[in-house]
Amino acid sequence: MKRIIDAGAAGLTWDAVRDPIYDYVEYNKEVEARIIDTRVFQRLRRIRQLQLAYLVYPGADHTRFQHSLGVMHLAGVFASHLVSDLATLVGPEALEGFEPHVLVEAARIAGLLHDLGHGPFSHAFEDAILKNNRGLEEKGLGDHERIGLVLIEHTEVSRVLRDAEEKHGMPHLGELVVKLLGVDEPGEKVIRLLRKVVKAWVYPADVMDFLMRDSYYAGTKEYGVIDYQRLIRNTHPYPELGKHDEVVLERKALGALRSYLYSRVSMYEHVYLHPVGVAFSRLLVDVLRGGDEALGLTEAVERLAEGDPDPYIRLDDWRVMVLLEERRDQLDPEIAEKVMCLVERRNPWKRIGRESRIPLLTGEGGPQPLALALKYHKDWRRDLEERLRQEARSIIGDAASDIWVMSHVLYPAPLASLSRTYPLYEAKFIRGELAEARRLNIYEFMVREGLVPSIVVRAYAPRSNIDSRETLARLSEIFDHTVTDFFSIRSLAGGITL
Repeated sequence: MKRIIDAGAAGLTWDAVRDPIYDYVEYNKEVEARIIDTRVFQRLRRIRQLQLAYLVYPGADHTRFQHSLGVMHLAGVFASHLVSDLATLVGPEALEGFEPHVLVEAARIAGLLHDLGHGPFSHAFEDAILKNNRGLEEKGLGDHERIGLVLIEHTEVSRVLRDAEEKHGMPHLGELVVKLLGVDEPGEKVIRLLRKVVKAWVYPADVMDFLMRDSYYAGTKEYGVIDYQRLIRNTHPYPELGKHDEVVLERKALGALRSYLYSRVSMYEHVYLHPVGVAFSRLLVDVLRGGDEALGLTEAVERLAEGDPDPYIRLDDWRVMVLLEERRDQLDPEIAEKVMCLVERRNPWKRIGRESRIPLLTGEGGPQPLALALKYHKDWRRDLEERLRQEARSIIGDAASDIWVMSHVLYPAPLASLSRTYPLYEAKFIRGELAEARRLNIYEFMVREGLVPSIVVRAYAPRSNIDSRETLARLSEIFDHTVTDFFSIRSLAGGITL
């Protein structure tokens, strides 16, 4: 990996940090270390990778900073392999005029910066402040990825990238990084290929790293066993000039792909969607929404549109929790009480009923699973929640209006990789040449391997209104019956097989 960068870059020196996943993560001092040492990047040390998962798994206290270093490392290994393959299997013209070392360094930096725009408490901040905020969307600040691009532009990171172009033989480095992280699909095939390395694909560096790293720190190491080296070594650009932005995976690595998909399902099932963790995440979203004005959260995002990143950079997990406690008297009493629930680890919600799994299976000619999942989230969850509240009103009265339903699409492959056309081929190579290739349907592969996508459904009621085991049992019975009836009706019309 270092050799392909050093081959064209002038004056780079290298060092390394110890890492529990890869043993060592190497970095160059002239470009990467300067980015790492910026104020905006150091802020990631104070943003936990898994929000409030440490309230369930005490070891899950690691940060976006650690994850970003890991993604840089893995993106570099992956990009170096693909760029070398591209020049060998297709020809130097497939690099479209970009220097190999610049392409690899751009992928490394894109991996380093891919989470730069996350707000305090990451996805909870996104749900509470960014999502469905039309004003922020109109300003190009509707999610952490767009915010990350603004932070690159308006902080010292952009200066480091310009210096790398001028002083270290890396022309177009800044342009490449922005295209790799951007929302729009780039026109250059080589850049489209390398975007798969970083994110929004079946097994990008981002997902592989967080599965291994999160499982390690959560203490669930058995769920994060991924043979990333086998996946990377057996992944190649399609060796035809017209298709070289597409990817082939050698058949001998299909077992590693299956294991990776199992790891992803296991981590979502046991860690990311832990019932108690989900309840605390809901509480956190309520607190961030309720504390928005007092803490100036939306205002800090809006200031980015004015070219002022400072208020946003000052927001991190630590600072927000301190401000929430200090400004409790400025908050609505209900929100102030929820703040103390977080501080004292008091879960105000009680799960009712069993967890329901709705398999996303379709008959011939039926809707695609992804379409069904999106339709469910848009149209059905609200209906199910309202019906459950009506049924529960006879037991807990007006408190039934506080019942809420969690639903999540448990999809073995990242949904982002399936919302765009990213073909993957399984292939056989003989003496280094492609002998046979056919399109690999990821959905069919998952089902064949026993990894059926499903919708996970749970319900929660206010703990304060469940005064006995009998009340809990009655609410649970209502939930179980309501969910079964609700989806049985829809399975007849919507193509879902229960």
